Order: sequence, then structure tokens, then C-alpha cells
Amino acid sequence: MSGEIAVFKEYNIKRHYSTKDADTFDTLTGQVRIDRVNLLKDSINSQQSFFKAVKLSSETATKISFLITEAIAKSGKPLSEGEFVKDCLDIYTSVACPNKQSIVESISLSHQTVARRVDDLSSNIEISLIKRLNACKFYSLAYDESTDVSDTAQLAIFVRGVTENFEIIEELLDLCTMKGTTTGQDIFNVVKHVFTKFKLADEKPSGLTTDGAPAMTGKHKGFVSLMLKSMTSPLMAYHCIIHQEQLCAKTLDMKHVMENVVNTVNFIRSKGPNHRQFQAFLAEIGSDYNDVIYFSQVRWLSRASTLARYWSLLEEIKTFMTIQGKDVSFLDDDQWLNDLAFLVDITKYLADLNLKLQGRKQFVNNLYEYVKAFINKLQLFHQQFI
Repeated sequence: MSGEIAVFKEYNIKRHYSTKDADTFDTLTGQVRIDRVNLLKDSINSQQSFFKAVKLSSETATKISFLITEAIAKSGKPLSEGEFVKDCLDIYTSVACPNKQSIVESISLSHQTVARRVDDLSSNIEISLIKRLNACKFYSLAYDESTDVSDTAQLAIFVRGVTENFEIIEELLDLCTMKGTTTGQDIFNVVKHVFTKFKLADEKPSGLTTDGAPAMTGKHKGFVSLMLKSMTSPLMAYHCIIHQEQLCAKTLDMKHVMENVVNTVNFIRSKGPNHRQFQAFLAEIGSDYNDVIYFSQVRWLSRASTLARYWSLLEEIKTFMTIQGKDVSFLDDDQWLNDLAFLVDITKYLADLNLKLQGRKQFVNNLYEYVKAFINKLQLFHQQFI
């Protein structure tokens, strides 16, 4: 025992010794007494180390449980996957390191535990984000409203803040489910709730960016108009540059090309027998690709991928569709093929630009450089066509 013993504790120890152990130990003298004291110390240390080892093992198991839960949540896997992961760990330790199997057995990864861990991680991230945002001198917000696969409206809110030390914070602030209508007033109410939830001061926002939808930009009842009226400090509103790029891309008058491409792809992939036969046909002739790619209107980058794969499989698609008795006379039209080739190339450049405009730590000067370089590239292409 290190340090000084309190008076009342010293008295209690002396009383316990004189009444319980004096007859046993008073007869011990010299080296025998020293050896007996050392033996008692070793016994106490052994007991303490046992409890420390149990505590350390428990803390290790809990830490592993949280780390695995985080990996499951990030990958979007079902919460029940935790039990499968534990079974895999048990198989590994039983072969590679049997002495560690007790730790694996003590890891709790049931779906109920994983659900609680996810809630705990979420709460911790939220608390941490609130502290970081409170340290910001200014921040700007970006809003994007869309629908998921179940036709439920989802409002994604992103925040970028800067501290007095010029440390930049970029995070997904919240993902809000919107039931019913999605008017400017509805979006405004949800955003104000998020402001309260994360304790955001009304005087700190310096800018907001939206996707440019009517509910966002309406002059009187739009979300932007309502936000500008509610803020206590000047606020600059912007239209998302990536959405602007997509609006510009829609000016390409290539509907006659996309309709034929989409109809062909849908015929191949929407029906199981057609899809299987097409894949078997590609495998039989030794094609470099094993399928065509679906086009989705809301997945902007899918247009370039769909067109590029269609162009690569042009002859195979023509042969297969002819066997199926479908009219693909447009594949013999040189003008249509020229338009398709042009669309394949230009959508690839647009997709590359789109990817450059995405990502973290993007500043307006970088975005302007990308757009300006793309405009110069288009002018160069135009000069080459003349």
C-alpha cells in the first residue's frame, strides 16, 4: 500500500490484526516473517491482476462490438449481420488463435445490441457535431429534396462551417423524411426544426444552396424566400452548380437517340427470358461485356454509362434484336449512328465534369476553373467540326 494510511483506517487494521491474526503472525520473526509478508503480497497482486484482466477483456469486447457495428452501419447491411460476423470470428479464432476465443464469445452482436450501438454512435456523432458547429464563426447550408425507392420525400441538409482558426467543417447535417406535401413552407418547417435540434444560431448562416426546384425558389412562398425573411443577418442564396450543369445538358436535342437506346435496353433487361438469352448470347460469342446497363433519369451519371456500353455492344445488340424479330432499322441509319456517337462522347465529358464538381473541400474558384475549362474544350471541339 502506497502513501499514508488515514488514522481511522490504521486503527481498524491494528484492531483486526490484534484480534484475528496476532497469534498466527507474532511468532514469525526474521526472514520467515519477511517471506510470509511477500507471499501475502503476491497473493493480493494475483487477485487484483485477475480482476483487471476480466475488466480489460470486457472493455476489448465492447470496443470490438462498436467497431463492427460501425462497419455494418456504414455498409448499409442489415443489423442481423452482426451475428454472422460473430460466427465468422469464432471460426477464425478457433483455428488461428484458440486462446482468444473467449473474447469472441463475450462480444455481443445480436441485432438488438447492434441497434442500440447504432443509436449510441448516432447520438455521439450528433453531440460532437453540435460542439464543432458551435465553434464555427460562419457556416453555409445546402439543401436537396428527392424521393427514395418507396416514393417517400427525403430532404438532405449539408453544412460547411469555418472556425476562427480557418478550420473547415463539412458534414451531412441531417436527412429528414417528409410525409405528405413538400411545399416551400413544409421544407422551411423541417429546416427550422433542424436548426433547433443542432442549436444553430440564426446570425451565423452566410449562404444557402438549393437544387433550384420551384418549391425551393418560389418568389413568395418558396423555401429560399421564407429563409431570407426569417434570418437576422444577410444571407446569399445560390443554385447548385451541379444541378445547373445537368439543366444545360438537357438542352441537347437528342431525344430520338435516347428513346431508341432506352427502349432497346428495357426490352433486353425488363424481361427475364430476354435478359438471360442476351447474356448467354454474349458469353457464346466471347464478348468483352456481359450485359447492357440500365438508364435511370435520376441517376445522372447512368446516361454516359448506358450509352458507352450500348455503343460497345452495337453489333451484338443488332444481331440479338434481329433474332428476336424487333425492328432495329435505326441501327442502319448513318445519321442516327453519328448522333449516337456524338452523344456517347459528349455525355462522357459531361459525366467527367460532374464528377469533378462533386466531393468534399470544393471551393467556388475550383468549380469555376472546371466549368471554364469545359467551355474552352467545347469551343475547341466546335472549331474542329468546322
